[in-house]
Amino acid sequence: MRAIQISDHFDYSTMLLFSLPTIGTLIVNSTYVVADGFFISNYIGAEAFAAENLIYPPIGFMIGMGFMFGTGASAVISRELGSGKPERACGILTMLFLAFALLALLLAALVYPEVPAIAAWVGAPENLIPLCTVYGEILVTFMPILILTVALQLLLITAEHPVLGFATTAVQAAVNILLTWAFVAELGWGLKGAALGTVISWVCSSVIPLTYFCNPKNTLHFARPLHQLRILGETVYNGASEMVNATSVAIVSVVFNLQLMRYLGEAGVAAYAVGDYVLGLFLAMLDGICISMVSVVGYHFGAGNHGELRSLRRKGLLLVGGIGILMAGASAGLAQIIAGIFLGYDESLKELATEALRFLSLSYLFLGITLFSSSYFTGLGQGTLSLVISLCESLIGPLVMIHILPSLLGRKGLWLAEPAAQFLTVAVVVTGCFLLWKRKSNFAKENERQ
Repeated sequence: MRAIQISDHFDYSTMLLFSLPTIGTLIVNSTYVVADGFFISNYIGAEAFAAENLIYPPIGFMIGMGFMFGTGASAVISRELGSGKPERACGILTMLFLAFALLALLLAALVYPEVPAIAAWVGAPENLIPLCTVYGEILVTFMPILILTVALQLLLITAEHPVLGFATTAVQAAVNILLTWAFVAELGWGLKGAALGTVISWVCSSVIPLTYFCNPKNTLHFARPLHQLRILGETVYNGASEMVNATSVAIVSVVFNLQLMRYLGEAGVAAYAVGDYVLGLFLAMLDGICISMVSVVGYHFGAGNHGELRSLRRKGLLLVGGIGILMAGASAGLAQIIAGIFLGYDESLKELATEALRFLSLSYLFLGITLFSSSYFTGLGQGTLSLVISLCESLIGPLVMIHILPSLLGRKGLWLAEPAAQFLTVAVVVTGCFLLWKRKSNFAKENERQ
């Protein structure tokens, strides 16, 4: 069977088949994050579980740089490939990799000494700050490796080798789960052991994409860097929505945790963390499709295939919308079982997590539509539209709702904030698309008159 290429015509089955390696990558990635939570919660305790979920969001925002580099570069590089300029694409790849490596190192150096202060800022009580610090400092030290690995995984899709991206995450997951089990469950090293297992897995998995792009026989590889700051700016512009999305997730998680501590204490943070784990698993399928389509849209845009672009938009929205409905039903139906896996040792925590999962499942009805719309506009090079959608979906909507709904509905408002934010973003997407269509129609009419 011939491998699917980004230049092909895409129907529903082709979209799914092409996206499978990326979906698998994100699912495996989410699985090992869940495994970390399982070992920490069941072998160290609820306090350590809360500490991990308090400190990870504010330092996890750094991963957003990897998504910005990967998606922004995919849009630029796939356009060059679509225009028949592979040598230029390789020069752009190298320039961007070196620039973002330097930025990632600088960011880690700035964040490391601030980890204890960050733990206090996110509302960690005094007894949890040492736990947050131990875990956070180790992760920040090795974060540049993860940033670049995430970016190169996304570029493997553009290179038409998404299976290697899946292999990268599979190695990362296998090493992390094995080492976390050994360090936490067997050796009793606590949160330090969990962090060490995680960062060692980052180092091991980075070998695969680096080996691929260092091979000059591959179509897309490291070469003599192109010296054009304009392209660096364009990459940041195109990938800004993904950076904003990842950073917004960190900001919103911090605000959510502060609200959870205010209304429910540490129990609320632990209960919501279970919902976040499930969201990560279900999000993998939706995000895998959306991320995979960035380079496809970019290629057909560069080649001027406007009919294929319209087909991709229509089929993509229908596909992710249908998957979202199935996910909402699965999350609501399995809520009690999932809560029991993580918090079965405490009946009150289990019931709280079950309630959270059932309300949060409503967000899956809208999430795919907002994610696909943002990725589609990234592929078109319409960074502003993609950025607006990402801001509404991941930052403005959640922040507004997390402050309004709890004051009106109590703790149920905490769980409903995310679904309400997604619904608000869909309304913004529909309005934005209508305005674009209206402007395009008016422009066509003006041309006809002239």
